[in-house]
Amino acid sequence: MTAAASPGWAKPDPGHLVNDVQRLFRLFSGIASWWAVWFFSLILLPACYHAPQPCRNVITSEEISPSGNLKAVTFRRVCPEEHSISTHVSIIPSNRSLPDGNGNVFAYDNEIAIRADWLADTRLAVYTYADPASATKITRAGGVSIEYSKVVETFLVSPHAEKSRVDGSGAPDANGGKP
Repeated sequence: MTAAASPGWAKPDPGHLVNDVQRLFRLFSGIASWWAVWFFSLILLPACYHAPQPCRNVITSEEISPSGNLKAVTFRRVCPEEHSISTHVSIIPSNRSLPDGNGNVFAYDNEIAIRADWLADTRLAVYTYADPASATKITRAGGVSIEYSKVVETFLVSPHAEKSRVDGSGAPDANGGKP
């Protein structure tokens, strides 16, 4: 008796076998893709995470008051997560360090050139090329009045050259006009 003649034995269809292999491949590839997703999300993504960097103050200058009791600190506030740099001025006791945070008398929402000078123990002048009117500022802190000035002329003019001395003949002297 042949296998084809036996009722319990049927010759397998080659197309059916291919379909079974394709189904198994799809099953394993689906499982493999889920494993890849889980591997990526649980292993690789945390490796890409970095802790947020806090803002920090970078001091650019400190000016001690004439009595030595106070100091005016100019500094940049750098915030890496926000991609921002702002410019600040604080008046603090001279024996203290600058606290973390914004300035207590002047804040400009950009990086600008700035300078602070004490005119007296009770007067501070703040000079900048930027317009101080567009900054957040106060004009009095404790017993100190604060004056703001925009520096308009940035070109330093050289002093006038000394005029040549001329002898009685109208020609410059032998020294080129120098005494």
